[in-house]
Amino acid sequence: MQTNNNRYKKKQSTPIILILVVAILGSVLGSAITYAVLNEQRGADIEAATSQPVTIQASTETTVAEAVAQKAIPSTVGITTEGTVDSVFGQVQAGGTGSGVIIDAGGYILTNAHVVKLNGKSADNVSVLLNDGQTVKAKPIWVDSSIDIAIIKVDTDKKLVAAELGDSDKLNIGEPAIAIGNPFDLAFQRTVTQGIVSGLNRYMGQVNGGGYMSGLIQTDASINPGNSGGPLLNQEGKVIGINTVKVNTAEGLGFAIPINSLKPIIKEVIETGNYRVVSLGVQSIDMAQAKAMYNIRTNVEGGILVLGVIDDTPAAAAGLKRGDVILSMDGEKLQSANNLKAVLYKYQVGSAAELEILRDGKVQKVQVTFSEYSVSDDAEANKDNRFMLPDIEQ
Repeated sequence: MQTNNNRYKKKQSTPIILILVVAILGSVLGSAITYAVLNEQRGADIEAATSQPVTIQASTETTVAEAVAQKAIPSTVGITTEGTVDSVFGQVQAGGTGSGVIIDAGGYILTNAHVVKLNGKSADNVSVLLNDGQTVKAKPIWVDSSIDIAIIKVDTDKKLVAAELGDSDKLNIGEPAIAIGNPFDLAFQRTVTQGIVSGLNRYMGQVNGGGYMSGLIQTDASINPGNSGGPLLNQEGKVIGINTVKVNTAEGLGFAIPINSLKPIIKEVIETGNYRVVSLGVQSIDMAQAKAMYNIRTNVEGGILVLGVIDDTPAAAAGLKRGDVILSMDGEKLQSANNLKAVLYKYQVGSAAELEILRDGKVQKVQVTFSEYSVSDDAEANKDNRFMLPDIEQ
C-alpha cells in the first residue's frame, strides 16, 4: 500500500516540473522578444534623431562657447612675423606670433599693431595661417601703435570667411565673452577661452608694446600674448572687440578694444587704403612732463598744456590759446598727447566735441568742430616748439 502511494507521488510530480520548465522558457522567450522589439525601436529612434539637423540651444555656457567657436574659428587666423632688430650684438633675426580676425572676404585682417611690428617697425615678413592650414604672405596696409591696431591683407584664391561684427555699444557687464586666438605660439592655435564682460570703458594708460589704452572692454576670458589681435566675441559669435593686453600682476584681467571704435577705420582703410585721424591743431606737451621738466608748480592733475595754436585749425576756430590746459574731451579725461590721439579716433570730419580747459585759473568749456586739417602737421609743429613754455596761471 505504501509502495502505491510513492508511485502515485512520483507520477504527480512530473507534470509540475514540466509546467515550471515551460514557464521559465516562456519568460526567457518573452524577455528576448521584448528586448528585440525595444532594441529595434531604440535603433529607429537613434536613426531618426541623427538624420535631423542639430539645433544648439545656447542655454548654458558650454553650448554658448561651442556654438561661438564653430562660427568664429574659420575667421580667426594665426600671424607670424620675421625681421631684423637692433641689439647690443648688432642686427639680429627676430620673430613673433599673434592672432587676427578676417574682416573682409577680400583678404583684409584686423590685428594688433604690436603683432606685426618688431622693434617699433613693421616686420619684414608677415605670414598668416588660415583655418585650413595654409600659410600665405601678408602685407601691412595700415598700422598705428597709438591705438595698437593694424590692418593687413593677404592675396589668396582660397575662399575666406569674414567674421560678423557686433555692436560693442550695447554690451552689458556680466554677459558672456569668448576669446579665440593662439596663446603663446601656434602650437596652441585657435584656443577658445570663455568668461564674461567684467567691465566697460576701462582706462589702462600707456602699456608695453601697445598704445595709450582707454575705453576698453574688460574680460576674465584668458588673454595672453599670443592671442592678442584675435577676436573677443559675444554669445551670438559676433566680434565685439580685439584682444589687446593682459594685466600681468593680476589674474582674470584682460582687455579688448571695442569694435565700434574701429568700424570707421576698417571702412575707410578698405575703401581708400588709409585712415586720416582728425586733429585739433595745437602745439602741446603733456602737463605731467612739463611739471617734471620745468618745475612748474600747479595743482593740475593730468591734462595737455597748449604751447601754441596753429592757424586755420579746429583749435583756432574754437578760440584755444597758448597757456590753456586741455583737461578732457566730451567728459573723457586726458592724461597726455598720446591719450588725446586715441580719443580723437572716435571723431570724424564734421564731428563736434566739448573741451574742458583750464584758463587763467578757471575751468571753462569750449566747443570744437573737426575739419580736414591734417594730423601730420601737428607732429611737425610739436617737434619744433614743444619746449617753448608759456606762463601758466594756477
